[in-house]
Amino acid sequence: MFEWRRSLYSHEFNVPIPHAADKRIGINLSPITSQDGRTEGVICLLSDLTEIVELQNQIKLKENFAALGEMSAGIAHEFKNSIATIVGYAQMSSAESEVNTLQSYAREIHKESRALSNMVTDFLNFARPVMASIHQVDLAKLLEAVIADLKNLRPGDYDLRFQASGDAVVAGDPTLLRQSFLNVLINAAEALGPRGTISVSVEAPRDRDLVRIFVDDTGRGIPDHVLSKIFFPFFTTKTHGTGLGLSLVQKIVLAHNGRIEVHSAEGKGTRFTITLPT
Repeated sequence: MFEWRRSLYSHEFNVPIPHAADKRIGINLSPITSQDGRTEGVICLLSDLTEIVELQNQIKLKENFAALGEMSAGIAHEFKNSIATIVGYAQMSSAESEVNTLQSYAREIHKESRALSNMVTDFLNFARPVMASIHQVDLAKLLEAVIADLKNLRPGDYDLRFQASGDAVVAGDPTLLRQSFLNVLINAAEALGPRGTISVSVEAPRDRDLVRIFVDDTGRGIPDHVLSKIFFPFFTTKTHGTGLGLSLVQKIVLAHNGRIEVHSAEGKGTRFTITLPT
């Protein structure tokens, strides 16, 4: 009796074809062994992967075009709204002579102009490659600083709890990680409404080369049809905002070879889980 074992060698390569596109070929070598473990031969399997690769490329291209379309629509929508507001107040100003009213119009124009400027800045931050400056980062200390930032940026009548266990040190960019955690916490605070609880916990299992960060809120939760889109650039359900915050978080986490997951139930709250390698 002989046994065909798992692949010993696997590789893909291009084969030039005269006057035509290259063929993508896959090769797999698998040993044939006897019952006593001796190698009696090798099976060589060649596969034409050209159509599979072309299909994968077409799917990726369609996904890229779809994402580009959504981003373009988001940019156009935000710009159109802000510009319409600015033009409206400018037109009213031309027919107004009362100083207090003119000052009010000027404040609105300034507010919308800043919103446009912030959107352009957010977009440029999202579009440029993540250039991480790697250091040893104590996540417990970093998150304590982020929580202090949140209290200043989003004061409110909500509870904020923090717990850390284990040696939560990762190799990462402290500035980028701080930005990503703050964006997640701001998102949680905005989901709460006037009251609620945000819980931040850090877990560093001794038998695993990773650290997990959990951010839980007792807010309104995220509907299923929205949950699948929250990391899309320019996707937002808020009246104000660029919809780039969570997209940037995901980009930063992926740049650190980590992953981010979200679980939510309407009316019960949301949990973000960020996993980073140590």
